[in-house]
Amino acid sequence: MNSRKIIRILLQVVFMIAIFAALLLYVGIGSLYEALLNVKVEYLILAFASYFGINLLFTLRLQRVLGKEGVKTSFGKTLMAQYAGMLTSDVTPGRSGYILTPLYLRDQNVPSSKSLSGILSIQTIEFLVKVVGGVGAVIFLLQVVPFSRWQQEFPTFLGVNSGLFVAGLGITLMLIGAIILAAFTWSKRAISLFNRIANWRFLKRFTGGLIGKLEEFKESSQKNRKAIPEILGLTMACWILKGFEWYFLSLALGIVFPGLSPVLTWLAFFLIHPLATALGFVPITPAGMGVQEFGILGIFALLFAWPVSEPITASLAAFALLARGLLVIEDLIGIPQIVKSTSSLSFSRKKPQEDSTPDTATAI
Repeated sequence: MNSRKIIRILLQVVFMIAIFAALLLYVGIGSLYEALLNVKVEYLILAFASYFGINLLFTLRLQRVLGKEGVKTSFGKTLMAQYAGMLTSDVTPGRSGYILTPLYLRDQNVPSSKSLSGILSIQTIEFLVKVVGGVGAVIFLLQVVPFSRWQQEFPTFLGVNSGLFVAGLGITLMLIGAIILAAFTWSKRAISLFNRIANWRFLKRFTGGLIGKLEEFKESSQKNRKAIPEILGLTMACWILKGFEWYFLSLALGIVFPGLSPVLTWLAFFLIHPLATALGFVPITPAGMGVQEFGILGIFALLFAWPVSEPITASLAAFALLARGLLVIEDLIGIPQIVKSTSSLSFSRKKPQEDSTPDTATAI
């Protein structure tokens, strides 16, 4: 790892720490601790169960896509690979670490070209769904929140409300990501262009492992087009479960009850989730840590007519933190798979003659 990359990572970590420090100073550590101490465990368990259901559907989705490419996998092992991919995404800028999931599928002898094309197809649909959800969330917020409150809560720069600007930025990033992934996954022209670039004399020495599988990748990408309806259906089911996960989490913290914010229903969480989590793809901190949390608080500021009492503010901050913490805690299930896969990769590098499978990490 070169010094420039190390400095960039350190700056991202420092920025993340600064954001969380500002959040804790604003809310107060004592108030936040009190809110977490009074959490209703039964609803927290339901939130965990909802996220577990999402990962089951994610695993089924991945299996179905690989099945279209003629690859059979074990549900249990694929679930572990799914958790490993999610955990990697939890700590990488732009949540880009999920693209290493093919590495965690190596113990099932899944060809890297097929697993990579499947992951990119899934992420393309995922991004597009989040774009639609983010737009729906903005429309919802504009309908239920008077524009005067937008002006009150968010400053205006050059005639543009900063809240709407940040929301638009998150949606735009997701849309750009979806377009790039769609082009690379399904466009023969885009793949051919990439092929020419990668075969450039000065790059070929670094991309040989990828180019060796490019023809297989193109073939796999065309096959998994047939899985688009299933990907879309399962992604929508995951979105519905995510709405329940956030709704149960809000019940655990006592955020949802009549009179506090009448519009804060399951439908509200269903709609605002894609918008808030889109900020997790902003690559200025690992997985958008801090940025997403402030985005969630910004949305709550609109819905609750800020300022609210100190205990409610602490509960809202606790929600923003637990919305991520719940994921990371459950994703720790993937640690054994990460250790197993990376150990296997190190061993294969020492004895290349015993493993003809190309280095997935290098290829990616």
